[in-house]
Amino acid sequence: MKYPQPPYGVMVQPAASSTKKIIIIVAVVVAILVVGVIVVGVALGVGLGVGLKHHSDSSSSSSSSSSGSSTSILSAPVVTCTYGGSATCGCSATQPSFLSAKIINGYTAVANSWPWMVALYINDNTVFCGGFLIDYQHVLTAAHCVLGVTGSIVAYAGIQTLSTKSSGQSRTVSTFTTHPDYSSTLFTNDLAVLTLASPFNQTTTVGQCCLTSDTSLPSSNQHGVIAGWGEPSLTATTVSDNLMQGVIEVLDASNCDASSSNDNIRFCAGYNGTDACFGDSGSPYMISNNNLWTCAGIVSAGRGCGIATLYTRVSYYYSWIYSIVNG
Repeated sequence: MKYPQPPYGVMVQPAASSTKKIIIIVAVVVAILVVGVIVVGVALGVGLGVGLKHHSDSSSSSSSSSSGSSTSILSAPVVTCTYGGSATCGCSATQPSFLSAKIINGYTAVANSWPWMVALYINDNTVFCGGFLIDYQHVLTAAHCVLGVTGSIVAYAGIQTLSTKSSGQSRTVSTFTTHPDYSSTLFTNDLAVLTLASPFNQTTTVGQCCLTSDTSLPSSNQHGVIAGWGEPSLTATTVSDNLMQGVIEVLDASNCDASSSNDNIRFCAGYNGTDACFGDSGSPYMISNNNLWTCAGIVSAGRGCGIATLYTRVSYYYSWIYSIVNG
């Protein structure tokens, strides 16, 4: 498979590459061995192996307007659950709405409609990635976001904008476990479980996403929602200040220049220009399952923003994830 791009991570420094990665690491390592660009960052989007670095939220873009293109819009998954308290997963007190299909040149998500979304400031604020809560003390993200990390990791939850993250809750990560078979060259088994030093408080703005052990999900052509703070356009040089969202669908692996032989552990998704981008690494692909929002994929790597992205198939790793959570 041919993946000159890095994962979608972003450094908390200016990004200096056109190659896209799903790692949003806050620092961009430029011109190292591969296609002129190797990013050490973590981001949401399309970038295999190399993570694009971005500036911290202090230089994030506040734009949430559409690009004005005539891009068609996919129908969003339908979830009509009634919020029953913070002990349940996949149902938010504030319901999301869907106005557009894009994250790239997209629109702002309804505040607190994705209460499991987490902003990760990694390696002493030098790398930025997304993640999501699977319970109040554990965050699921991409392995490439934390690869080689020796500094602190701080997780923020209950926030809509990065510029006001201090108004939400924050926790330090005490330990993290990457999948033992993670490949930094093939970007397979690209997931990690972060354990927080103390649980987040359970509120209407901080919740947990459901997971599924059904390895058939997401299925071919199934629509899903992606959300993240990654770069909002192909020309952006910083991550978005606002949490953005878009509706995409599962595609054939060839759209990601990937082999279908790995479809059991990951999947390709995108839609007509709607896609993840740098800074979105670790963020979820969310589907409707049993009338609940279920995080079925993790932004991993891809061909570049606006094309298609590879997502780690969460269901395949269900037992491994809970062996860490319950261990």
